[in-house]
Amino acid sequence: MRKPNISTALPKQRYKFGAYTIVVLEEIESEDEIEYNYLLAGIKDGHNEPEIYISCEKVQSDTAGSNSIEKGTHIIRVFAEQLDAEQSGAIIDQSNSWSDREAFITYGLSGFQQMFGLDDEEPYLIS
Repeated sequence: MRKPNISTALPKQRYKFGAYTIVVLEEIESEDEIEYNYLLAGIKDGHNEPEIYISCEKVQSDTAGSNSIEKGTHIIRVFAEQLDAEQSGAIIDQSNSWSDREAFITYGLSGFQQMFGLDDEEPYLIS
């Protein structure tokens, strides 16, 4: 699975969501030029490695199109085992709203719910 190339990150919160623990990561050091604001890492119960990441990144002006900043200052990507190599890591949204931590977490948890069919589940904060 393609995934974010990070060297360090601090877990700030954990949610329980069905058979998954969702970890909110901040203060992320990247091993490439990507500037991550936040990451959500979804770890299935009984596993050690995340099978999905949802990232919030600042738009990079050198790689962005000329009108890209007009669409928003932050992008969201999804990296997931169930996506093929071309789809994993694709940008799914761009907005100024994603610089807000709570807005990103709410959006990301909604994404987890859709991807894993957790319609009858509600995430709850465990730490």
